[in-house]
Amino acid sequence: MNNTQVLRKGTILIPTGPCDHLHVICNNPVFYPYLVKECVLAVNISTVNALIDYDNTCILKIGEHPFIKHDSYILYRKADIFGVNSISRNIDDGSFSTHQPFDDNTFEKILAGFAISKEVRPKIKSFYNKFCI
Repeated sequence: MNNTQVLRKGTILIPTGPCDHLHVICNNPVFYPYLVKECVLAVNISTVNALIDYDNTCILKIGEHPFIKHDSYILYRKADIFGVNSISRNIDDGSFSTHQPFDDNTFEKILAGFAISKEVRPKIKSFYNKFCI
C-alpha cells in the first residue's frame, strides 16, 4: 500500500456522479481519534454552472491547476474526512487516480475558504481548525 500520494496539497480524482471530480487533500495524514485511524480532510472541486446556485467563497480559474478547464468552485459542503488507507487502496486498485498538487498560493486560497464559507459543517470546521491550519 502506498500512502505517499495522500499528502497536503495533493489531488485525487474520485468518481462522483457521471465523472471524476478533483479533490484536494487539505492536510498531511494525522491520527484522528474519532475514527481511530490516520485521516485527511479532502474537498471536492466542481464546475461553475450559472443556472445552479453555488458557493462562491473560492472560485478557481483556468490555469490555477492543469485539471481545471472551466471556472470552478470549492464545494465546501461536501468536504469530508477520509481514511488514508482507504484512499491508498482505491489508488492502488485504480478506482481513484492522482493528479498534480496545487501550488502554494492556490492551496492557501482553498484553505482560507474553510474559515469564510457558510457551508462548512461543524465537524469539518473542527477538523480543519485542529489539523489543517
